[in-house]
Amino acid sequence: MNKAILFKALQRSHKYRNPDPIFEMTDSTVFTKIELQSATEYIEKLQSLGVRYTYPGDENYPLSFYKMIEPPLFLEYIGHPCWNRMNSMAVVGSRDCHDLTVQWINTQLIPFLKIEEIALVSGGAIGVDLKCHVAALRSGRPTVVVLPCGLGQIYPKDVQYLVAEIINGGGAVVSEFEQQQKIHKSFFYFRNRLIATLGRVCFVMQAGVKSGTMLTVHHALQNGRPVAVIPAHPGLSEFAGNVKLINEGAFSITDSVSLYDFWKAESWSSY
Repeated sequence: MNKAILFKALQRSHKYRNPDPIFEMTDSTVFTKIELQSATEYIEKLQSLGVRYTYPGDENYPLSFYKMIEPPLFLEYIGHPCWNRMNSMAVVGSRDCHDLTVQWINTQLIPFLKIEEIALVSGGAIGVDLKCHVAALRSGRPTVVVLPCGLGQIYPKDVQYLVAEIINGGGAVVSEFEQQQKIHKSFFYFRNRLIATLGRVCFVMQAGVKSGTMLTVHHALQNGRPVAVIPAHPGLSEFAGNVKLINEGAFSITDSVSLYDFWKAESWSSY
């Protein structure tokens, strides 16, 4: 039996959770004929749409996922699996992107990307995420968008206008949800853990104390990823999460030079 079919059936039976974690099928892994037929038909549909997929044991399955908590059992993507040929940095931040953050992206992040051959990973959300994806494209670097929905229901819609450029740039749009799965609030948990683990480090641009960005940081720390943060004036509420993270020991990044030094210091370590 094709392993892709088995892992798709297993993913469905676990409802996207992988608490064991499971990377290999065992003699106790049993599926009904209907379950296997349904999984087979779904994979045939992906192939007809030109959607690529990967699963534990496949050559394109992200190596970093083998060490994470609750690794995905089946991933779908369009584009190129750049995560296994080059190092990646996860960049996250607020949907309400401050002008100072935009300025930092343009004057510091882009120069860093132009001299360092890495892929940039984020969640495609309007605000910091989307601006960082665009910064990677402008710098000639691959970028990976991880979705909280199926590839056939891309959210936000702004990402749709970048898909062709992302693919042409060697990057990918990724989801562990099935094609027509619409966005749901609970799915951001799944998305955030993949972003945090795909990146060798997690770089926080802008964050409130209670935010999805801070949840991504939690996943990064769970999976042993160093966290770096742009410092900010403590009176700016939009950056209160940044201040909190620095007080708790996150690395402070002020410009492209310190980002480069941080990246070089951390990127020697293996997954």
